[in-house]
Amino acid sequence: MKHLLNLPLGIAALLQARFAYLALMPGPWPGWGDGPSRGAMAFIMLEAALLAWLPLVITGAGAVFTDAFDWTPPVRRGRRRALMLAAVLVVALTIAMCMVVALASSEAVGGSDFKAYRLLVPIAALGGSLGPFALMAWLAWLINAPAPLRHAVWPRRAVFAMLAATVVSGGIIGLDSLRQEIAAESKLAASYRSEENQNEAENAAHFASLTDASPLHSWGAYATNTVYYADRFRRAEDEMKETALRRLAARPTLEADLAKDLVSSDDSYRDSDIAFLLVARVEFTPTAALETPLRSVMTRIGAEMRKASFGDKWPTKQGGGEDEILDSYIKSGFAERLTASVAIARRMAAGPGVDLRDALHELQATASAAYPNTRTAATYQRDVAAADREIAAALIARRKPD
Repeated sequence: MKHLLNLPLGIAALLQARFAYLALMPGPWPGWGDGPSRGAMAFIMLEAALLAWLPLVITGAGAVFTDAFDWTPPVRRGRRRALMLAAVLVVALTIAMCMVVALASSEAVGGSDFKAYRLLVPIAALGGSLGPFALMAWLAWLINAPAPLRHAVWPRRAVFAMLAATVVSGGIIGLDSLRQEIAAESKLAASYRSEENQNEAENAAHFASLTDASPLHSWGAYATNTVYYADRFRRAEDEMKETALRRLAARPTLEADLAKDLVSSDDSYRDSDIAFLLVARVEFTPTAALETPLRSVMTRIGAEMRKASFGDKWPTKQGGGEDEILDSYIKSGFAERLTASVAIARRMAAGPGVDLRDALHELQATASAAYPNTRTAATYQRDVAAADREIAAALIARRKPD
């Protein structure tokens, strides 16, 4: 059965020849001398290296479970196989690193990523481009030669010398590159952490400076979570949100400020959207004075959905694909305001007895038409239907005599 390993070994030899040809080219292909083309060349060589490396690893690992390595010291079979498999994996990893060095330092790619390693670079490059041929020849010898010849010392010593140079050069470059990568990642993480600390300190200072006279949208930015926070400051974020909601609920001019901001016409309608969310989230009893500005906002949201949608041109695939991408888009752009519209319609019916069901139905129809076959639109349709029944019941209850 061990002779079946000749198949992946032969494939590995052919693919390694292709990689070695690419890695040892005196220059890039004609017309491939610019930066993007050299990058594409690196990808082609990386693909060739991987295709050559995989069958070589399969052959080496498979040979461990045959009598190919019975020349090793007489130890228990299980222990010997475990040790030889570990050795195969170490050699395979260092050869992979040498292949990376070979393609990065080739004239076709013209890279300088490993220039700092000086003399180790040509050794590793040869180990990655030509070294595997010696290893393949030795594996073929171990698989196919009879036992007396398989135990010969001289071919083993020659291959071990080549492997030693490959393992040392590839190991040094690989481990040091890994060390540098870890250090760079740690430095980047520390930079991000410092930036997050600075952002949190600025947010906390700004929040502490707010007073009852501060603009509604300044408080609303915290109450609706539109201000940036790092995940590790989640507790502080929740505390600021709850404090902002309490302060807004006690704000004497809350409804007047809401009515003003709801019809605000800044370029991004940020103040208007914050006020719309606050109507749903702040604990207060609205009056009928908010009906007109609320209808205005709901009409604007519908117009934004129609403008941003793909309409009838959007493919109606079921079970994923494009619809999943579209569902993510509607969630990020409109879901929060759609959810708030349902809560607002309920609140306006329960408080001043204002019926916003027509505006709610128009929004629901727009969402279904603009973003068909999305879970968000389907969920909103169910929520609107449930709210419709509750609003009808609330309005009927208001009409009944005491």
